[in-house]
Amino acid sequence: MRPHPVNLTIWDRLQKLRQLEQRLAAVGVPAALARLPYWLFSIQYCWEMESKIIRIRRIGARIEAWHESMHRLCTRDGAEIELVDVGMGMRDDIEATKRTLADLRDICVDVTRLFDGVGYSSRRLMRLQENFVALLNQSYDTASALQSMLHEHDERALALLRELHGGSGA
Repeated sequence: MRPHPVNLTIWDRLQKLRQLEQRLAAVGVPAALARLPYWLFSIQYCWEMESKIIRIRRIGARIEAWHESMHRLCTRDGAEIELVDVGMGMRDDIEATKRTLADLRDICVDVTRLFDGVGYSSRRLMRLQENFVALLNQSYDTASALQSMLHEHDERALALLRELHGGSGA
């Protein structure tokens, strides 16, 4: 099983840990001690996950704030034809953000599979993965709602502009 390209370093490290475990077992080290490097590596990865969760929470909060701001702007009286994303740059940026969130989710799940692949499991690692994936999914859903809201607003605004432009030329 080849992991996501971002996870190649983790995959390589786990393969080296597997070789170390086999060497330690071959010289008579008890199985629990031979697996200790996996536990240490898992702890390190969990610390990294915790910092990633904090960063994604901040990003999710920004997406939510952006959604709320755009909702206020799009529903304000007189704003029917303001803020039209004609070049679709905002929606493209949101789409790129969504792709990044989906990639992060896939990478996170992939890392858990990598640990499973060497026979290591950890409740803490699983709990962090579940929290991280839930946070990514929530941020993804909010970004999708924002993207959809912008699309609907633009459709209404463009229809109104066409109507206003068509009415003035008659």
